[in-house]
Amino acid sequence: MKADVKKLAYIGSKPGDITSRDSDSWYTPNIYTDMTRKVLGTIDLDPFSSSLANEYVKAERYFDADSNAFKQIWFKEQGTVFMNPPYSRKLIDKAVEIFLQNISDSSISQAVVLVNNATETKWFQSLTRKSDALCLVDKRIPFESFDGKHSSGNTRGQVFLYYGVNKKAFKKVFKEIGIIISPY
Repeated sequence: MKADVKKLAYIGSKPGDITSRDSDSWYTPNIYTDMTRKVLGTIDLDPFSSSLANEYVKAERYFDADSNAFKQIWFKEQGTVFMNPPYSRKLIDKAVEIFLQNISDSSISQAVVLVNNATETKWFQSLTRKSDALCLVDKRIPFESFDGKHSSGNTRGQVFLYYGVNKKAFKKVFKEIGIIISPY
């Protein structure tokens, strides 16, 4: 019996289509961005976003495809970040790299990052090693499309990673949706 490759693709993507931005154009449901604001207070920056996505995130600033987060100075002073980066193979590595560079430069005071729980990848291992806590979500997140419809074909689990000194708040808020782990 052959597998139907159309059913194996990640939501919004076509197998083998690495040029498509479809897999990068799904929005985080409000319940999760509300939880993020409870931990961070405000979200100063969503570095991989759009005007429509920011209606959910409500960040003070965001970078879209035109303003290109890879070419921007994220903060002149410290700020908070919510990042649901593009998941396509060509962009996720770069997104994680620039995020971790901003963590290392101490320009990010706190952050919550939402990614697939791709534990076998280098980018995931790098994110986890630098995180202060993480939440293994107990179900697949029904991301939303531009028209507000929930995805029904999300084939992967997700994880929220926290960076900062407010691990207690992260645990209190996010324990409602999964297991909390502190890597160190």
